[in-house]
Amino acid sequence: MSRPLMPRYTSILFFLLLQLFFAAQPYHRIVTYAADGGLWQLLQNSVGITAMHMQLLSNDRVVIFDRTDFGKSNLSLPDGKCRNDSSELVVKYDCSAHSVEYDVLANTFRPLMVQSDVWCSSGAVVPDGSLIQTGGFNDGERKVRIFSPCNGSGCDWKEVGDGLKAKRWYATSHILPDGRQIIIGGRKQFNYEFYPKSSAPNVYRLLFLTETNDRGVENNLYPSVFLNGDGNLFIFANNRAILFDHNANKVVRTYPAIPGGDPRSYPSTGSAVLLPLRNLQAATIEAEVLVCGGAPKGSFAKVANGNFVPALDTCARIKINDPNPQWVMETMPTARVMGDMTLLPNGNVLIINGAGAGTAGWERGRDPILNPVLYRPDNAFGSRFEQQNPSTIPRMYHSTAILLRDGRVLVGGSNPHIGYEFTGVLFPTELSLEAFSPPYLDPQFNTLRPTIVSTTASAGKNIGYGQKLLVRFEVTGKIVTDMVSVTMVAPAFNTHSFSMNHRLLVLGNEKVTSAGTSTYDIQVTTPPSGDLAPSGHYMLYVVHHEIPSEGLWVKIL
Repeated sequence: MSRPLMPRYTSILFFLLLQLFFAAQPYHRIVTYAADGGLWQLLQNSVGITAMHMQLLSNDRVVIFDRTDFGKSNLSLPDGKCRNDSSELVVKYDCSAHSVEYDVLANTFRPLMVQSDVWCSSGAVVPDGSLIQTGGFNDGERKVRIFSPCNGSGCDWKEVGDGLKAKRWYATSHILPDGRQIIIGGRKQFNYEFYPKSSAPNVYRLLFLTETNDRGVENNLYPSVFLNGDGNLFIFANNRAILFDHNANKVVRTYPAIPGGDPRSYPSTGSAVLLPLRNLQAATIEAEVLVCGGAPKGSFAKVANGNFVPALDTCARIKINDPNPQWVMETMPTARVMGDMTLLPNGNVLIINGAGAGTAGWERGRDPILNPVLYRPDNAFGSRFEQQNPSTIPRMYHSTAILLRDGRVLVGGSNPHIGYEFTGVLFPTELSLEAFSPPYLDPQFNTLRPTIVSTTASAGKNIGYGQKLLVRFEVTGKIVTDMVSVTMVAPAFNTHSFSMNHRLLVLGNEKVTSAGTSTYDIQVTTPPSGDLAPSGHYMLYVVHHEIPSEGLWVKIL
């Protein structure tokens, strides 16, 4: 698709107006860069904790949490609450919060209370909209926790107890078509299990995790996991991948290693994303995975000697359903380790956060990368990357980024220290939240931007599988009907440079008809099965000329 151009005078006027607007706001402080190349906003100077894990829920609130075993945070629990935990490693009687709920629409936050250590854990949102969070460290390593969204301030974490059979620290969760989640790997765990439990065996061995483990370094933690359209799981760890039938406990396919053989999983942390799924009614759906960044072999050990090796500057892309799948290599504008990749509503990918040298881990990163990069997967090879405007805040180890319904990307975290350190260190602990607005949010595109008016979804938000869906929208400017499409995006659980359960489905455009002045109806067909779109909440967008509408929450059943 062609990219709308921006007149110079419009850019300057827009920048000046934004300066005036945000200067008057109580929370939205500092406009770093505007217009072409994106815009940065500082939303909160401090939410009291560092955002190590983030999950957007269907009420436009973000659950954020850190860890409990470093000491007290900078935010107190409400109403005199305290956590009394004899097994806690540092502060056994702790009246500070280690989790918050951030209200996107109000730009406010409130403290939440976790009962055990959630450090380096995983999670997935189940069909009813609740976040099921699993694992952690110490007393939290087998715990299952539930956060059910509410519109008031009465909801908080509920702990199930030892709902897991194996210790899950640095594991990955993925929602399955039947509503369960699979939890894969973790430190010294070469296996997987399901939650909720059934009468079947509790833990299943996964030899692939043993094969990808680099002795003394690992390089296979937080494996990248994606649900393929055939119901199997694509699992990437270290520098290679398999297609796995989780129902039969069987490897269906083994993929070649990425050329060069360098590791791209924790602690040599790259990032991976499942590119947008299209032609959803086809018998075989093309699925592509993109893996970007990481650290060269030996980087983790060399850091101990003060040698911070430059990160990898390559991405590898593979069509996982091809008869003879091969990785295709591309070069990023900047080398990056600990970056995050986020799918945008128009199908592009934002690469953000991270460092230019070193690895993940305490004090192991150097050379913060402040500029995000936009990756346009549909562009010709060699013209897919576009560097964006920089932030002023380094986002190193333990940083996060997730897509919001309005099209912005929420960015937080960064704490490469064992505790909270604010002075006398290269990269102080970061408690702030920022938002990055990609170029498509520039007001110069307002006449092209669709606004969703209504849908034929039942109860205004529920849709079924394989059904015709009519979405009514408005565009005030001239519309080009063959450049209109509908997408739906599953919100991510983001931590340690991987967005679990994050996927984008292109519902396409079967026909666009006029429904009045500047008003149109677009007809699409919803995904045919839960293998493509597991039941749950998605953000629905109308995209015109690569400019997305604000999203609409829908639930596929």
